[in-house]
Amino acid sequence: MKLRDYKTLLASNKEAAMLFDLTERFPRGPTTKLRDRDYKNEDGGILSKGWGSAEAPYLNRGVDTAEGSNMTGGWSPYEIYELNDDEWRCARALQQVEVPVAMAMAKHDTWGCEEGNAKLFKTGAQLTRRARRLAKRIREAKTWVQNNIGTAVYSVNLGRWSSDSKVYVHADNEPGALKQFELFMQGAFNEHCDDYNADRLSVEYVRPAKTPLELMALNAPFQERYRKAVVSKKAQVEKLLKQIEAMDMAEQVVNIYAINMVATWGTGEGENADA
Repeated sequence: MKLRDYKTLLASNKEAAMLFDLTERFPRGPTTKLRDRDYKNEDGGILSKGWGSAEAPYLNRGVDTAEGSNMTGGWSPYEIYELNDDEWRCARALQQVEVPVAMAMAKHDTWGCEEGNAKLFKTGAQLTRRARRLAKRIREAKTWVQNNIGTAVYSVNLGRWSSDSKVYVHADNEPGALKQFELFMQGAFNEHCDDYNADRLSVEYVRPAKTPLELMALNAPFQERYRKAVVSKKAQVEKLLKQIEAMDMAEQVVNIYAINMVATWGTGEGENADA
């Protein structure tokens, strides 16, 4: 892609520009100013952790920050963190990128595209190579974020390995996340709560924290499931109480009938002519 086309794409569709740039051997970055020399040492050697089709070079200058990382061509690792790092999913994401025909690498692949657009990437080996490189760079960004961004979202699994058996907290590390749960929530849980097992609690890093409001959204599915369970269990209790009342009444009636039969035995009461 020509530099002017890349600048146009960056202005019109930043996400597509980021996906394209992160699949390049030497990303130009969000400023479009990086060149291949920015990824080489003084002797011209490429700075990478073992070169190969899946590898990605890192910048020879600058400092990793939340705004830009040496490992990701100057792109924000915080921003890249939102992307999926599975190679297959990366390939699917790249397959869906469409641009004006003049900017596309697959100019004749217009199936499913808006009029005047074509698929940016060619299918086949090129797409596979780019997806592999993209996935690696995303993983590098995620590693950097997890190690460097302070407050993060952690999930506390309540004991059953299920996506809906988790609550979410803000903390700086896994021990801190468990402490948050113990201080503010654990007292409300016991063996009568669905899925809860105090001996099998586990903590997992989810993503860097954004705002406390996100905890409300993340915990909403758990809360909704428990609300429905409470309604269901109350209905079961009401049904059981009615069953208990009915069965108790039936038992008493049968008992009274038997007592009456014993009391009237031999008196002729309640006996018919054939008795």
